[in-house]
Amino acid sequence: MSHNKQNKHNQRLYEQFVNGANNIIKSNQESQDKMILTISVALFGLMPFLLEKLPNNDYFTNLFVIVLLVFNSLSLICVILSFWLSIKGTRKDISYAEEYYLKNKEKSFNKQSNYTKYGNKCNEFSLLFILVTLLTLAIILGRHFIVKG
Repeated sequence: MSHNKQNKHNQRLYEQFVNGANNIIKSNQESQDKMILTISVALFGLMPFLLEKLPNNDYFTNLFVIVLLVFNSLSLICVILSFWLSIKGTRKDISYAEEYYLKNKEKSFNKQSNYTKYGNKCNEFSLLFILVTLLTLAIILGRHFIVKG
């Protein structure tokens, strides 16, 4: 393949990568926005009901309500951070693709920015925190109905 044809081929590959990366950014933004909204609305919708129905003088229940609020807050913070980090990371990853495809720098092949790595970690933590939040909610509700019954 001639040098000119190789450059055009690399240009097409680069454009495909950039288009794919931009689609990822858009998809992440939409998914993260939906997740944040869903978690927030669910928590704020349930908290008045929970606080009204649960005994105020029960140490166990109060402790688990605090745990619920803390872990839900942590999950929201991680979601917001991962959203921000993923956008910054994808933009940086585009520059690595440019280096690899257009400037023929082999070291940039499959290179991932720290923003992307930290964004992925935040996503993992947000899933863990959401799981703890839901588990805590299940414990609170389960205990409430067992004690009540």
